[in-house]
Amino acid sequence: MGDSWFDDEPVKRTLGIRDKQILWEKARHKCENPFCGKTLDFTEMQVGHKTAASKGGKANLKNCVCLCYKCNKLQGTDNWEKFLRKQKPQLDNSKTKNILRNLSSNKLKFLAKKFNLNVKGKTEEGFFENYKKPPSKIQYVNALAKTISEDEITSSLKDMPQPVKKRKRKANNSFW
Repeated sequence: MGDSWFDDEPVKRTLGIRDKQILWEKARHKCENPFCGKTLDFTEMQVGHKTAASKGGKANLKNCVCLCYKCNKLQGTDNWEKFLRKQKPQLDNSKTKNILRNLSSNKLKFLAKKFNLNVKGKTEEGFFENYKKPPSKIQYVNALAKTISEDEITSSLKDMPQPVKKRKRKANNSFW
C-alpha cells in the first residue's frame, strides 16, 4: 500500500527556528538582496529560496536566503539569478541614447554585433508577399541603450576598425 499519495511524507518548505537564526546571523541581520540591504529584526526576516520549493528547491541553508517581506514577495517563484537580474537598477539612459543617436549606422551595427544584440527589422506587407525591412537607426539606439553604458560605447568604438579611404582619381577631361 506504499503507492498511495497519503503515505508520502510532507515536503519541508521552510527552515526550523535554529536554521533561521543561523541564516539571519550569516546575513548580518540584513536583506540579502544586494539592491535592498534593509536591516531586519529576526521577527521581520523572511526565508527566500534560491530555487523555489515548487521548482524542486530544498529547504536547507545552502538554498535559502534572508529577505525582507518586500523582496520575498518580489522574488515569487523566480530563481535567485533571475530575481537579481530583474532587480538590477535601470540606468538613466537618456545621455547614452543621445550619444548613440549621434553615431553613424555603421557604428551602431558594429556595437550591436560586438555586444551580441540581434536587432530585428520590421516585416512589411507587400502587394504579393511580405518582406523584411532592415532595422532602423532608432531600433539600434533603443536596443543598445538598454544594454551598454557610455563608457562601453567609447571604449568599444576605439576597437572599431577604421575604413580604408580610397584615393579619388582625378578626372582626365582632356580629349587626347
